[in-house]
Amino acid sequence: MAEFQDGGVPLMIAATMDCSDLAVSAEFWSRLLHLEVKGIIDQFAFLSAAPDRKVAIWLQRVDEPKTGKNAAHLDFVAQDLEAAEKRVVELGGTLGERSTWQDFLWRTCRDPDGNEFDIMQAQST
Repeated sequence: MAEFQDGGVPLMIAATMDCSDLAVSAEFWSRLLHLEVKGIIDQFAFLSAAPDRKVAIWLQRVDEPKTGKNAAHLDFVAQDLEAAEKRVVELGGTLGERSTWQDFLWRTCRDPDGNEFDIMQAQST
C-alpha cells in the first residue's frame, strides 16, 4: 500500500466503471491493457494492478444500462495510436471522434458497454 503524505488526503487506488456483463467487460479491459483478471466476486471484477500503472481498473455490474455521456472518463496514452485504435475495435469496443488540441492527438473510444475513454498519441521527446 502506498505511503500517505497526509492522513486526511484520500489516495486514489482504482477507477471503477459500471458495466452490464462482467465477463465481457473484464475480457475487454484485461486484453486491451494486458492486465490479469484477478477475480469476479458478486457484482465486481478486479483487474491486476501493473507496476507501471498508477491506478487499478475495477468493474461493477449494474442493472441499469448506460445512458448519456460519462461524467468522467479514463485517459490513456499509446506509442502507436492507430494500433491502439485497432485493438479497441478487435476487442469489441468502438471508435468515436479523433481530436486535436495544440500538439495533442487523441481518439475517444467506447468499451462494449459504451463507457467513453480516450487514447492519446504519445508525444515524442
